[in-house]
Amino acid sequence: MVDWLADAYRTRISDTGREPLFLLLVGLIGSFLFIRFSTRMIRRGVKWWPGNVQPGGLHIHHVVFGQAMMLIGGIGSFAVRGGPLAHDVLAVIFGIGCGLVLDEFALVLHLKDVYWSEQGRQSVDAVILAVSVIGLLLIGQAPLGGYVGGESYRQYVVAGLLLGFVVVCLAKGKVWTGLLGVMVPLLAVVGALRLARPGSPWARWRYTARPRRMARAERREDRIHRRVVVWKTKVMDAVAGAPLPSPGGPRTAAPRPTIVELPPSRIETLLEDVLRPLRQPGAAFTVWYLRVVSAVNAVTGVIAPFRDRVRAASDGEYFTAFLVSPGFTGAVLALVLSVSLRRRKRAAWVVTTLLTSGYALLCAAGVALLPDTRGHPFNWVSLALTALVLVALLVSRTVFNVRGERGNVALGLSVFVVGGAVAIGLGTLLVHATDELPPRQWGASLRYTLLRVLTVSGLFDLPEISVPGWTDLAINVLSVALMLVVLLAFFRSPRGRDRLLPADERRLRALLRVYGRRDSLGYFALRRDKAVVWTPERDAAVLYRVVNGVALASGDPVGDRTAWARAVGHWLATARRHAWVPAVTNAGPAAAVVYEAAGFRALPAGDEAVVEVAGFRTAFAEGALALAGLRQAHAVVGGAEYSAVLRRYREISPEEMRRLARLADAWRRHPAERGFSVALGRLGDAADGGCLLAECRDPRGRTCAVVTFVPWGTDGLTLDVLRYDRESGRSPVDFLVTEVLLRAAAVSRVSLNFTAFRGALSSRLRRAPLRLLARLGHVAARERAYSAYAPRWQARYLLYERRTDLPRVAAANAIAEGFLTPPRLRRRPAPAPDQGPPAEDGA
Repeated sequence: MVDWLADAYRTRISDTGREPLFLLLVGLIGSFLFIRFSTRMIRRGVKWWPGNVQPGGLHIHHVVFGQAMMLIGGIGSFAVRGGPLAHDVLAVIFGIGCGLVLDEFALVLHLKDVYWSEQGRQSVDAVILAVSVIGLLLIGQAPLGGYVGGESYRQYVVAGLLLGFVVVCLAKGKVWTGLLGVMVPLLAVVGALRLARPGSPWARWRYTARPRRMARAERREDRIHRRVVVWKTKVMDAVAGAPLPSPGGPRTAAPRPTIVELPPSRIETLLEDVLRPLRQPGAAFTVWYLRVVSAVNAVTGVIAPFRDRVRAASDGEYFTAFLVSPGFTGAVLALVLSVSLRRRKRAAWVVTTLLTSGYALLCAAGVALLPDTRGHPFNWVSLALTALVLVALLVSRTVFNVRGERGNVALGLSVFVVGGAVAIGLGTLLVHATDELPPRQWGASLRYTLLRVLTVSGLFDLPEISVPGWTDLAINVLSVALMLVVLLAFFRSPRGRDRLLPADERRLRALLRVYGRRDSLGYFALRRDKAVVWTPERDAAVLYRVVNGVALASGDPVGDRTAWARAVGHWLATARRHAWVPAVTNAGPAAAVVYEAAGFRALPAGDEAVVEVAGFRTAFAEGALALAGLRQAHAVVGGAEYSAVLRRYREISPEEMRRLARLADAWRRHPAERGFSVALGRLGDAADGGCLLAECRDPRGRTCAVVTFVPWGTDGLTLDVLRYDRESGRSPVDFLVTEVLLRAAAVSRVSLNFTAFRGALSSRLRRAPLRLLARLGHVAARERAYSAYAPRWQARYLLYERRTDLPRVAAANAIAEGFLTPPRLRRRPAPAPDQGPPAEDGA
């Protein structure tokens, strides 16, 4: 790299006589950066920096020193008759003076000190423009298409024409494009042909009587130019420092222009009528084409003779259609693109369109420049198929309107850099260890790995490297994994940061007071980490949370049952708009019917245990055989002088509620609250005054178990939190639940909030991976414990749209409900000093 830079400097700068210009540029940039650093230190008031130059109390601006240095350098370059060294020194002096003068360009322009104001940014603009022009001159770019003084009338004509384009750019308000277009004529031509900015003189002259064109200019200004200005301002502030606030108060943003909405023209209407019927078929054709290509690449990649023949043919006079390349690399790329395009992601459309366009241009160039390729009909078929895919992508552009998560580009580039370094490092170690041609060289191993990781092809070969086939396969696997991770980072869907707002919570509580009796899990819709989708009338809503790219709704929709279908429709539209996979967990039978009508498939997820309080009290008092074990356990705990205290949240003082919350948190086995759809996720909130807290105290008055219930309509309860001290065992919990069933006033039914996996589904789940076996063992134990209450089992369902989405939906549901807990670096808070170790969360 050093040799290459030295050779480039010698051939492009030193030998061409541009070394003084290069030194001038270095002096300009260096002086600008130094003086900006100096002024920022003075502004910050650090003690170790000298500060301003103030002889006799007079503040001398650095523009004065810059003018002096420009005079010395400029006059000296004409007057001094020394050798190259003298002119190089004078060039540096002149460049330093230019940097100091341009840094206070705004002061000279406004004739007042505006260095740290908004007008001061003009100085930075002047420096950037000067550096750009000098840099273009340095690489040999002459102004106005190579005009250097004129040797014929042609140069004058070309220079005059380009100067006209520059003037048009300036009149259209494109100052940067016009000024840089003096050195790069293509910029001036493109800027002159495109729309003017809304506030430019050209727009006032030409667009006043053409409102449609003015509307287009305003939309473009709002969509593109404002974003560019924001990023340019951030970069300028990072280098030169942010301006100080104006004395009149905080600076207000300029008002956005009023976009003129006009009906489409006849040409736009005709084009829309022609393209509208083709958009959805075009999108479907692209997705299916990529699916077929993925399957073909995977199958042919396994069949070695066919793979070798296709590769041999494609290396010669034949070329295949877009992405048709036997091997797993092309198969994975096509599969990822097809899945992302099916979810209508705009980033996937951009990537696919760029790849298709580039490949189509290469194929067209091959057919045009290589006579041997024109005689093969196969090449024409490949070119036509590639062009058809490109046309389908362009026609269906508006269909792919799902934007990705903010920061996807930065994340993708970071993953590419970090993952590429890891893949190249591992591949280099592997190649160096398995190279069969001594002596083994690290440099050759690195070059071989770079070619394999970045191309995954045999087009490039290094004769000094010979490795086994499994080494190439391992490196190709690393390359495919890197490509897959980078694509997934670029195509990542939004994470769904919307949360329940206070106004939404108030409206949900009003609906639950009227319709809350229908769903025992309805109160858990008030979890504040959920998002809500309302019907336009706000008479029904679907609560959901985005987990692993899945918009996971929980329980039944809240509100009027006749409006459930509309709420589900709006929720599905939201999921489609963000490319989320819609799914529902723990839905009741009535809600399952509504979701099935919307296109979902229902999978029985188990049965919920519901106890009818009147029947339980009668059976308990009469000594029913089914409750014999429960009655005996209740008598044993009660005989040991354990007591139960039942209170609503509103009846508990804040100090005591905080103590009970600390105990419940200390007895929690897992650091995260478990049960996204079956837990409220908070304890002791003032808004939950109607919740019931049951506390079990031992003979010494020490709290040994806490059970809380949330309202189920006006006459029911649903179990929420179940925590107990492990030293006391589970018996106090059963004692508390029994006391609630016997003593709770105005309660007709209680949901134990437990979904049991019964029958065939239970046997399949018990063959799950080992990580789930311990959790399933607790499920079976609690199923036996709750069966002692002789409950009524009510079905619950998991709903999904496509069978291919079921593994992803199941994983998201397991994460949300706490069956799968991702690793965390956060430490769990220590238990209270007067209590035992944590116990399991029973809710």
